[in-house]
Amino acid sequence: MSRSFYDIDPAGEVLCTYTNGGEKEKLKSEKTEVPIPKAILYAFLPAGYPHSVTDDYLPYQTYDSLQAFASSITSLLANRAVLEGLGVGDSSSSPTGALILKITGDTISRIATILFAHRMGQAIEPECKFYRFLADIFNDSAQFLDLLTPALPYFPKLGVIVSAGVLRSLCGVAANASKASLSAHFALTGNLAELNAKEASQETVVSLLGMLVGSLVVKMVEDKQVVWMLMVVLAGVHLAMNYHAVRAVKMRSLNRQRATLVFREWLDRGTVLTPEQVSQRESILRKGRGNLASKSGDYTGFCDFGTYGDLMGWNPKGYHRYDFETSTYFMGIWHRGGYFYMRIALKEGTKNPLSAWFDAVNHAYHFDSALKDGLQSHYENEMPLGYVSEEQKQTIFTAMTTAGWDLEVNALETRLPVRVRASDGKKGLHLPEKDPARFNSLSEAKHD
Repeated sequence: MSRSFYDIDPAGEVLCTYTNGGEKEKLKSEKTEVPIPKAILYAFLPAGYPHSVTDDYLPYQTYDSLQAFASSITSLLANRAVLEGLGVGDSSSSPTGALILKITGDTISRIATILFAHRMGQAIEPECKFYRFLADIFNDSAQFLDLLTPALPYFPKLGVIVSAGVLRSLCGVAANASKASLSAHFALTGNLAELNAKEASQETVVSLLGMLVGSLVVKMVEDKQVVWMLMVVLAGVHLAMNYHAVRAVKMRSLNRQRATLVFREWLDRGTVLTPEQVSQRESILRKGRGNLASKSGDYTGFCDFGTYGDLMGWNPKGYHRYDFETSTYFMGIWHRGGYFYMRIALKEGTKNPLSAWFDAVNHAYHFDSALKDGLQSHYENEMPLGYVSEEQKQTIFTAMTTAGWDLEVNALETRLPVRVRASDGKKGLHLPEKDPARFNSLSEAKHD
């Protein structure tokens, strides 16, 4: 009795077929013929595609390749303008002056890279879609500045070159860090390195095509007005493709905006949104990073994480204030008219602030009722209006995990996580934790 055996790849494709008819017969093998176009395509896709990556990988890479093609052409037009501004082709220009311009621009741009990475590095991963799009806004802005260099005298030209260099530095930090985060999202089988290698191959091909087309464009287009019109069109295409690329990504981590969308949907309808549904609703540039609103929308505001000193020491004039404490965090609420502000200080030992953020969204959601008769009406029977018990929240979080969300990733804090250690004043002695269902009213300041 003959048996057949198959070598298959991670995608289930048959690589080779083996037939063994018995002990006296030799093993017969037959390799699967792969069509040339398919073999070329495999050279640029991760091994095991599509099973080794998320389902949003292909749409993102398609739009990303189109935006890279447009960017390659605009970069050639911008580089030509920079060379003209530095004096290439002008016998009266000083090589030393051009070198000083170049050195000054590079020096300041590298300093900007260090400062931007230090200041915003923590925020890029939680908001990787925002920073991925912002990086290309920086890049296109720098290219438009480059077009100004040939028409400017020396010192204004120096300012433009430095500004363009700073924008490119910001672009480099934001683009590289956000791409790393997106690649980690796409990789499903521990194939992050291979996925990055294939993406580099894709960018190489696209850049080569863009350079070939761009070389023809640069040769044919000399008129300044036509160059500006062409730059506007290509930059528009570049940003539109990049916008569609980041819109196609269905992140499974919960940053502030995505968590707010999920919690608001649960408060409104009692259902949990999936990552795909949230990706269709979330904003790339607006309404992110802490914006909250009441059920009716009459009260709008902002929530942020901070230190205990931030929370207790901030007393803006004219604002009603309310503070309370749970077993895992302190929270302050300030409101004036239709605007409110919240600040959360997490206690030591709190790894993921998702529960605290749920409470913040919940408080904001019920502001219409809670603030109607004054801030004190926020409490009923020693519990805040709309309070959800820890058991109920665990049920919600379980439903979110089932819907596809990764609750282990802390994407809510965009700065260095700071925790509050509470003690009774004696070194090494800590206060016992409170019952998570008990809220302790600390203070309420009246309107000044």
